[in-house]
Amino acid sequence: MKKLITIASGVLLLNLSVLAQGTISFQNVGPAFSAQIKDVAGNFIGAGAAVTIELLAGTTATVGAFTPAVTTSLWSGNGWFNVGQSPVALSSFAGGSHPFFQVRAWDNSGGVNSYAAALAAGKATGISAVWQLQDGGGLSGLGNPSAVPPTTAPPLFGMTGFQMVIPEPSTIALGLLGAAAFLFRRRK
Repeated sequence: MKKLITIASGVLLLNLSVLAQGTISFQNVGPAFSAQIKDVAGNFIGAGAAVTIELLAGTTATVGAFTPAVTTSLWSGNGWFNVGQSPVALSSFAGGSHPFFQVRAWDNSGGVNSYAAALAAGKATGISAVWQLQDGGGLSGLGNPSAVPPTTAPPLFGMTGFQMVIPEPSTIALGLLGAAAFLFRRRK
């Protein structure tokens, strides 16, 4: 009997933890909300652009990447990404919570598949300010499809737009010079 109760409570806790996942509409446009992203020339990123966006999150303003990464390369024009796609489940956050977010973007042409690789290759990159999810459009916190009644996944309320930049070669050279000086000093 004890084994049965232990197994039943374990199954119940597992199911409740799965149901507690919050959801977000990983897009930068919604009701009375728009956080458009611009390319290096200052133009809104167009439909089909070779740019990837990654979502970072945390319970405080110190955010980190998800494993696996939450990314998209779907652009609908006007600097808007992932419009109309299915909500993303965020297993680390409960429905109704207000986590902190940040998005970073990079030019993914030539097979560049990460933000770090884009920086190393001198490709265009951009990163938003960190923000806490805000209530908006009649929605409060992350969505919860398991709630009764279910709550809708909000877009990235609170995000502000940003412009992508290309790191200057002098900045890269200065960084390499500093690293070389550090290594040279360590050898002595």
